[in-house]
Amino acid sequence: MKTFAASACSIFVLAGTAAAQSGLDLDRAYASQLRADADARASFLGLNSQPNINLSAVFQARYMASFRDAQPGDDLGDDDTTIGFDIPRAQIRMSGNVTESISGHLSFDFGAAELNGRNDAGTAVLLNAFAAWALDDSWTLLIGQWHNPVVAEEAVEAEFGLAVERSVVNEFFNPGYTQGVAAAYTSDNWKFVGAFSDGAAYIGNENTANSPFTSSAENDWGLTGRVDFLVSGTWDQFNAFSSFRGSNNGIKLGLGGHYQQQGRTNPSNWDWGVLGGVGLDRMNISLWTADAMLKGDGWNLFAAYIGHHIDATPEVGDLPSFTNHGFVLQGGMFVSEQVELFGRYDALYLDSDLRDLAGADRRHFHYLTAGFNYFLIPDSFAARFTADAVYSFNNTALLDALSPEPGGFNGSSTTGLLGSSDGELLLRAQMTLVF
Repeated sequence: MKTFAASACSIFVLAGTAAAQSGLDLDRAYASQLRADADARASFLGLNSQPNINLSAVFQARYMASFRDAQPGDDLGDDDTTIGFDIPRAQIRMSGNVTESISGHLSFDFGAAELNGRNDAGTAVLLNAFAAWALDDSWTLLIGQWHNPVVAEEAVEAEFGLAVERSVVNEFFNPGYTQGVAAAYTSDNWKFVGAFSDGAAYIGNENTANSPFTSSAENDWGLTGRVDFLVSGTWDQFNAFSSFRGSNNGIKLGLGGHYQQQGRTNPSNWDWGVLGGVGLDRMNISLWTADAMLKGDGWNLFAAYIGHHIDATPEVGDLPSFTNHGFVLQGGMFVSEQVELFGRYDALYLDSDLRDLAGADRRHFHYLTAGFNYFLIPDSFAARFTADAVYSFNNTALLDALSPEPGGFNGSSTTGLLGSSDGELLLRAQMTLVF
C-alpha cells in the first residue's frame, strides 16, 4: 500500500506541474533551411510549381503504476507492483507537394505504442510513406504504406484521443500498418475508402509494417473497405474525440470490413504461440465493424462494435475456426474551459474454442477507464495533460497467451496493462505535445 500511495502521489504531482502553461517556440531557422532545401530540389527536378515541406512532431511522456493480483498457483512476488516512466510516442511527420495535385507523406516513430510493442529499442520506425494523387475534388489515389483505415478508434490520431491510450478492444482488433494502393472518395455527407494491400498484423501473424514481400510473415493479400455517413456537422470535427465548449452538434456513422489471406503464395512457416508451437500453413481473417460518434457543445460520445473470424490451417492436423467480438463505449464532458472528464467501458468476448486451446478458464474480459484531460491552451490540442485509471476485472491468461510480445497482452508499451493476473489496477499520467 505504501508503494500504491507513493505512485498515486507522483501522478497528482505531475498533474500540478503540467498545469503551468508555457509558450511554444518554433525553430524558424530550421524551417527556413527546409524551405531552401525544397527549393533546391525543385530546381534540380525541373518542377514548375514551388513545393513546400510541412514538418510537425508529436511527443508523449507517460508515467504508469500497475497493481496486480496473482493468478491461482502463480506468485508474482515483488512483480505485483510495477511503476515507471515511458515514451510511448515520439513521432516526426513530413508532407510536401510535388505538383498541385500530387503530394508525399512520411512519418517516423521512436516509440513502441503504435506497433503494439514491436519496436522497443527506441529506434526510428517507418509508419507512413505514401504518395497521394488528388484526381478531383472528391477522389484521391494513394500508394505506399499507411495505417489500415477500417477501425474508427484507431483512425483517430493518438494526440486527439480521449484517454491516455486507446481501448484494449482496439488494440486487439486494430490491423496496424500495411502497404498497398487505395482509393478514397469524399463528398458533403459520404466518405469511402477501398484498399488492396499486404493485409494486417493480427494474433499469430508477426508481420511488421515495412517487411519485404518475401517475408514468411507477409500476407498474400488483403482487401479493405470503409464507408462513413455524416448525418450532421462537419468532417473536420470528427478527427478528434474531444468536443470543446461552443462546438456544433454532429453525428457520424461508420461501417467497415477487411479480408486477408496468408500462406497460399508467399513462403510461409510460422508458429502460433497459443497452440503450443504448432506450425501454421494457411490463415484467412475476416473483420467487420460498426461505429457511431456524437459530438456537441462540450461533450462527446463514441460507440463501436468489432468482430473478426479466423480460419487457420496447421501443417499437421486440424484446428477449429474462431470468431471474436469486442465492444467500446466512451464519452467525455468539459466541466470548465480547460478540464474534460471522461469514462470508457470496453469488453472482449473471445471464442470458446480459443479458450480451450489456450487452457484458460475465461474468455470474457471487461475493462473500465476513468480520468480527465487538462488542456494547457484552451480549445487547442497542442499541449495536454491526461490522467486516468484502468481496471481489468478478469483473469487475463488467455490474452497473455495471444500477446504479440512476451509478458502480457500488448505489453507495457501500448495500453500499459501487464496481464498475468486475476485483476489489475493501472494508473496512468501523460503529457502530450504537438509542435
